[in-house]
Amino acid sequence: MNALIIFAKAPVKGKVKTRLQKNLSQAKALKLYKEFLLQAVSIAEKVKDCKKIIACYPDENHPYFKTLAKRFGFYLIKQYGKDLGERMESAFTELLNDGYKKVIIIGCDSPSLPKEYIDDAFIALDKKSLVVGPSCDGGYYLIGVKGAAPPIFKNIKWGTRDVLRETLKRMPKKQLSSIYLLPFWYDIDTIEDLQFLKIHKELLNASIQKT
Repeated sequence: MNALIIFAKAPVKGKVKTRLQKNLSQAKALKLYKEFLLQAVSIAEKVKDCKKIIACYPDENHPYFKTLAKRFGFYLIKQYGKDLGERMESAFTELLNDGYKKVIIIGCDSPSLPKEYIDDAFIALDKKSLVVGPSCDGGYYLIGVKGAAPPIFKNIKWGTRDVLRETLKRMPKKQLSSIYLLPFWYDIDTIEDLQFLKIHKELLNASIQKT
């Protein structure tokens, strides 16, 4: 059995999409975050043959988490660790130790992420031990492992343009050939990203109507 995990923060006013709060009110940023989380769950729901999990921070007790889990049949787990790297490594280790063969983590910042990218990531893990979906801001929107979590999550400056580069630098050289990179995609962190998402959706809708 495989596992697909959505990493999510509790939707608390003022605590989510903080970079967007330079341009949006806390209430609007919170509403947008809930929409993004719902979209991530909707995408993950369509992926077949895997256990669907929301890894919740700081814990799984927020009513919105419970509502999503009940509505979509997802499981809830708590994130453990001091920073994002420790929390991802902990989640990977927990699920792999529980017997899951392939484990993939996605976030909530890529609401337009094609479901096919997740499918491709699971397929890639048939032959590779690490799959990464690089994002245009220098981080990654997806990461998946098979076997055991590699030593790539410590001492990373999260939220910077160096995340992906620093992550791959920590991969042992003898294991570099076991990495599979998905196509680039984009996250929504700033008002410019949000404007790009709007244009992207308009273009997609226009292309669908013409076919």
